[in-house]
Amino acid sequence: MQTHDPIAYAKAQIADCKGLEAANEILELLGKKDSAEIVCVACSGGSDSVFLVKYILEKFPNLKSRLVILHFNHNLRGQDSDGDEQFVKVRAKDWGVAFYSEKLMDKPANVSEDRLRRLRNEFFERALEKFNSKVLVLGHQKNDVAETLLMRMVRGSDTAGLSSPRAITIFQEKYLKLRPLLDFTKQEMEICLKSSKIEWRTDRTNFENDFFRNKIRNIILPKIQEIAGHFDVVKSLASVKQNLEEADNAIAFFAQKYLNGRNRKENLIISDLKKLPTALLKKIFVEFLAANALDIRRSYIQTFLDKMHMGKATVFSVGRRNFIKFDGDSFCVTTREEGKEDDGWVVEDLQIGQNRLPSGKILDIQNVKISEKFWENLKNMDRGKQCYVAVEKISKISIKKYKPLFKYLPLGHNSERKLGDILTAKIIPKEDRQLLPVVFVNGKVCWVPHLPVSDYFKIKTKDSEALLLTYA
Repeated sequence: MQTHDPIAYAKAQIADCKGLEAANEILELLGKKDSAEIVCVACSGGSDSVFLVKYILEKFPNLKSRLVILHFNHNLRGQDSDGDEQFVKVRAKDWGVAFYSEKLMDKPANVSEDRLRRLRNEFFERALEKFNSKVLVLGHQKNDVAETLLMRMVRGSDTAGLSSPRAITIFQEKYLKLRPLLDFTKQEMEICLKSSKIEWRTDRTNFENDFFRNKIRNIILPKIQEIAGHFDVVKSLASVKQNLEEADNAIAFFAQKYLNGRNRKENLIISDLKKLPTALLKKIFVEFLAANALDIRRSYIQTFLDKMHMGKATVFSVGRRNFIKFDGDSFCVTTREEGKEDDGWVVEDLQIGQNRLPSGKILDIQNVKISEKFWENLKNMDRGKQCYVAVEKISKISIKKYKPLFKYLPLGHNSERKLGDILTAKIIPKEDRQLLPVVFVNGKVCWVPHLPVSDYFKIKTKDSEALLLTYA
């Protein structure tokens, strides 16, 4: 290992699908006398992070002179938060290790897990830059693995998401995160600390159920353990996560093999891709997005699959002013010029029956007779996918790609509003909005999935028939 470049060494270990063993090996090599690398260690004062410092000092004693303990004071619990900071500061002095902390002075208006994590990560980045360090060590353990797996399952994550947290991760191509404690449970750590008569701080908010993770930890996991009986759920979930990580590593291996020697910023040719398994296709496209410095979002990847299987030339948005152009045979990245609008796509003169859209989705149009049963169906329909439209005076139906400036007349209102404002208020994610079709009747916006029919085209009691639109 070139000790001055832990990032390069970590990449090699990740490529060889090594994890926990490699994380510890990196720490051992960084501790050698010919290394000058500063190693930062996150410490909140809780049992996990106190055990982490103890673990590093005992297992890698040569690192002691180059360790920096990092503490972020969220300032959300008043004196308790200040007490945590003071506790870690005193412990660092006792350990003979450098200490650095920051205190959040402007509390966020909306406190959330994601917001706090971002603030904490921003602090870590500032500290790593301050100390010219490339390495951050974190105290995640098996209980964290189990909680994260359940959370991400609920959110519908892919194998990469379900494989977190990993023993080694690289972020921004500049910093290395190591998690050497993933084989320990929280209980094992606390037993060890008690036997060594080492104290730690307890965050009382961990026992409150305001956050999603706390609900998983305090409600869901204990209930699963109760139902599972003699099975150790935390250890079992850690094994599941490991299996998923190995599967994701295998997919990544074959994706890298496919991309080997190719310029990833150039075209992805679909003749080479069509017969590959879906999981491998997704991973290849993720690499394609990453190579072009584009956001990696689930909706982008699904759009890629839809376009590829349709084989029809089109352009689709992947963020502000960034587009992926598909000519029917290959994909390439293009950038819209400043001030130049994207015209999007249009499907003219839709007919009764199934109409395939450029996205690969189907808009089904059917005539229905209005009866007593119709009004019951109207109450129970799924507005995310269906809409009834009055047929009176309908002469032309077309569909256009969503644009936020399109004007729509909400049901029961007298004035039109911008679609972008309405869908934002309904908390439809921006990337999902970009994929929505907008149905026009006689040149006016009639319907968008997730919204009711426009007031211009609402069903009236005197109507005898209607059109049922179903988007799937």
